[in-house]
Amino acid sequence: MSLLSVRMRASLKGKHVSGAERIVQEEDIPLTLCELLKRPGEHDFLKLTVERLEEVEELEFDLPVSSHRFESVKEGREFALAKLVESGVPERIAREGVGLLSKGANPKGGNMRGAVLLDVETGKRLEPDPERGIRTVRVDWKDRSAVREGLLKRGFTERTLDALAIAFKNLHCGVLAELCWSDDPDYITGYVASRKLGYVRITPLKEEGDPLGGRVYFIRREGIGEIIKCLEERAVLIKSLPSLL
Repeated sequence: MSLLSVRMRASLKGKHVSGAERIVQEEDIPLTLCELLKRPGEHDFLKLTVERLEEVEELEFDLPVSSHRFESVKEGREFALAKLVESGVPERIAREGVGLLSKGANPKGGNMRGAVLLDVETGKRLEPDPERGIRTVRVDWKDRSAVREGLLKRGFTERTLDALAIAFKNLHCGVLAELCWSDDPDYITGYVASRKLGYVRITPLKEEGDPLGGRVYFIRREGIGEIIKCLEERAVLIKSLPSLL
């Protein structure tokens, strides 16, 4: 079976506004391209990439999903910190990760296109290009429609479908824990993900109208080359269905 990676990235005035990807069979390319073309909101640049995949790994492990709602951002972030610590991230390093996203992780100001790699032992940033960061790509669900239907029936959104896929691959590639909240000013839910705790959705992790957000991958420095290669190059289809708590 020949599979292809289809990726979309859109921006407005140089700022990222939307991105998505699929791994599909060749006959599904036209429909997939039409779907991804309709996805971005206002934009002045859109790039579509179609790439034939030589090898696709099928991935399966349990990643339970839970949701938690709080009265304030402060409470939400303290809960996220506790979950990161519970996942094996030292508290000082966890607070460093929260601080990076809250103030804008790009050293030149604002958001990054990709994720921060944060050393869990030293708190040092490890991504080769601190402005670009690391992007988790070439990942999708083996039966995307079934997972989507299951999530939507339980009140989740398309965002959760895509974020879960990224979290699955991150943990498979050796990320100890992930912290994420969106750079969309209108979307205030984020999550912590780890093998130990699963995918933990948290609302709110930022105030409405706040344009800052992104991802922090907490990793151990040893094996960083293989981790980056896995995140950015290895193609993965997820066979597991997330268990919803």
